[in-house]
Amino acid sequence: MPGEGVLPLALAEGEGEVALLRRAQALGLPVAPTWVVRLEEEFYRLNNLKERLEDLFLGVFGVRIDEERLLWAAEEARRAVRESYLLPERAEAFLAALKGRGPFGVRRAGEGEALWAATPQEALFALKRLWAASFQVEALLGRYPSLLPPFRPVLVQEAGEAVEDPFLSLDLSRALGQEVVVYTWGGQVVRIESPHGG
Repeated sequence: MPGEGVLPLALAEGEGEVALLRRAQALGLPVAPTWVVRLEEEFYRLNNLKERLEDLFLGVFGVRIDEERLLWAAEEARRAVRESYLLPERAEAFLAALKGRGPFGVRRAGEGEALWAATPQEALFALKRLWAASFQVEALLGRYPSLLPPFRPVLVQEAGEAVEDPFLSLDLSRALGQEVVVYTWGGQVVRIESPHGG
């Protein structure tokens, strides 16, 4: 199906920040053009990454963590993710959805740190770099004993660096009936944080 795994915000289902952005959009707030990308689980499955990564980390986590082996395995895991392929039709759908647009921020829903890309092709590369970043040593230790990251949606947004908007945060908190912090760029909502998820 065209666009499978890459949907405009208005057509995407989700919880947390995806749901908050959709609710803000439904209330008539200008939300930056946003695409919700759910390709990571398929990417791992089709590239046999789970088994490959488990092999890389054999012997790392025992009674004690083998720090030298951890550093090596983390680097090799990032390389494995970067060098694995998306299905061509998924890559084409991603590029087609973003065609003629940019620049983009690429980030996981619920996280503020974005990777920046000027073109759709650069955004595709940023998506894989974002997935690979899940194998930074700090990220691995933070989710131990789980080796694989949780498969959460990635947001690709046609926007620049967002800043907190305290007045819009207050207005949207009242409208939603829950406390939120809103970040905007160019008068458009880019990110919504909530202590209740998002």
